[in-house]
Amino acid sequence: MNSEKEIQYAIDKFYKIISGSAGERRNWNEFKSLFFSEDSSLASMKYNADKECITKGMDVESYIVGLCDFLKSNDFYEYGFNYEIKVIGSIASVYSEYAAKRKKEDSNIIKSGVNLVQLIHNGHEWKIHSMLWQDQL
Repeated sequence: MNSEKEIQYAIDKFYKIISGSAGERRNWNEFKSLFFSEDSSLASMKYNADKECITKGMDVESYIVGLCDFLKSNDFYEYGFNYEIKVIGSIASVYSEYAAKRKKEDSNIIKSGVNLVQLIHNGHEWKIHSMLWQDQL
């Protein structure tokens, strides 16, 4: 596999693990293994009613805890597309769009946006160092 395919595989695996039916068990150990460290940064960006930029930063464990509450009672399928991958040595930057549905076969998109992902090659494989995303829908 070349670097770009390995990188896209890691990000697609991220989406695959968080996707599933309500209450379905996710492999959180595999999810954690996608990251460079448990301190890797994940952050969502939104605007409040006053059009001020609000970010919510979290580490991997905080992200899992927050998402688990939602996934207990919600079907959720998210996937990435339109990847733009730039690799320089052992670091990579990825722009991707994403969309989410309640059911895999649904045509109705419940959420979409943009993901910016930075990865590090640790000598063996690509690991996610940080993610920043903004919902557009």
